[in-house]
Amino acid sequence: KSALSLSLVAASLATLLAAPLAVVVAYLLSRRAGFTPLLVESILSLPFMLTPVATGSIVLLFIVQTSVGRALNGAFNLLFTLNGAVLVQFILAFSTMITPMTDAFKNVSVEYEHVSRTLGHGVFSTFFNVVIPLARRGLVSSILMGFMKAFSDFGATVMVAGMILGKTATLPGAIYVEMSTGNVNVALAMILLSVVVSLTISILARVMRSGG
Repeated sequence: KSALSLSLVAASLATLLAAPLAVVVAYLLSRRAGFTPLLVESILSLPFMLTPVATGSIVLLFIVQTSVGRALNGAFNLLFTLNGAVLVQFILAFSTMITPMTDAFKNVSVEYEHVSRTLGHGVFSTFFNVVIPLARRGLVSSILMGFMKAFSDFGATVMVAGMILGKTATLPGAIYVEMSTGNVNVALAMILLSVVVSLTISILARVMRSGG
């Protein structure tokens, strides 16, 4: 497989897995006040703030040195596989989405939920039919940025999945390999692909966020 297709597959799977969980957690955080939700949000967004190599190293050590990690590796074959890339990028995408999604939900007044419930709608009906539609632009923008974080990652992904060409070498990793071996023209072509994808996602995220 090409590096671009591997990147798109890994980032897409990671984002699809992370988005529903991020939506639920962000909503719960947005409806809580005080220091505790602030601390939880800070911890959950930590992988986004850390250097990618540090994040990847933590995941690698967890897989190798803990019984839970070894069990997960035995069940899902994480080390030096595309599954490992998806796991790391899931963590990165989730941590990227949490804060902007929380802010999106905070911008939806609780009064709308109260009115919905007085009209006979339950918690889940209110959430899916009132809260989600009102916050949708911020949520979609957050999901796109989470995808972009996963798609563009190099350091964390390579720590767990490695750089096996055709198997785990995503686009950033392939660019590194081509540049380090002197294949500048090939690397530039890959960089151009990366720029096109990144710019497209960035524009879409900003359009959604601005309501344009």
